[in-house]
Amino acid sequence: MNTIHDLGGMDGLTLPERDQGRILKEEWERQVWGLAITLWAKRIPGYRGGSRATLERMPPADYLTMPYYAKWLDRQEKTMVQSGIATEEELNNPEGPITMPDVGSFVPATPADIEAFGRTDSSEEEPAELAPQFSVGDEVIVKNNHPTGHTRVPRYTRGHRGVIQKHHGVNHYQDDVPEDPGQQHLYTVMFTGPELWGNRANPNDRVHAELWEIHLEPAS
Repeated sequence: MNTIHDLGGMDGLTLPERDQGRILKEEWERQVWGLAITLWAKRIPGYRGGSRATLERMPPADYLTMPYYAKWLDRQEKTMVQSGIATEEELNNPEGPITMPDVGSFVPATPADIEAFGRTDSSEEEPAELAPQFSVGDEVIVKNNHPTGHTRVPRYTRGHRGVIQKHHGVNHYQDDVPEDPGQQHLYTVMFTGPELWGNRANPNDRVHAELWEIHLEPAS
């Protein structure tokens, strides 16, 4: 997408100083982080793969002015409502009577669940049925597409040349597309600073982006 939510950001629109470094400075931020880990540990439907897409649905003015972890809280609230483990009513009126939603067999994460999650492979790699199109060391170009929906391709990489640094196997594809793209191999692609930023970049800088096969084409 080409909105203010783009992963690469825009010149002149930097993070407020209080949010730089993603440090948990206040108690409420630590609580939000704890809630995030709890949701990850239980693999709440729609949370992990769609979390960035949920952020991109925030109004631009809110996205630019809300503290970093306030955005996380907004995302978590929407995810809990979408998955059915919370209701809009209880979030809007936390001191009022609570009507428990029907959560089926869902059981909240325990401290043991969270500890086990921290020790497991969370890459979400899937069994591959198709061979990868690219190998480590291949030169590729990021397709210069500009979708209107959610995409994991930072705008500043589009149309630029990089080198496959690592192959991560098949991972769940996360872009908003109307058609089913089928199995998608995931790669880490390395770009030089000058390739992305021209003469404003340090020639020693390197940027790594994780991109799916559908985002790439062979460099001629």
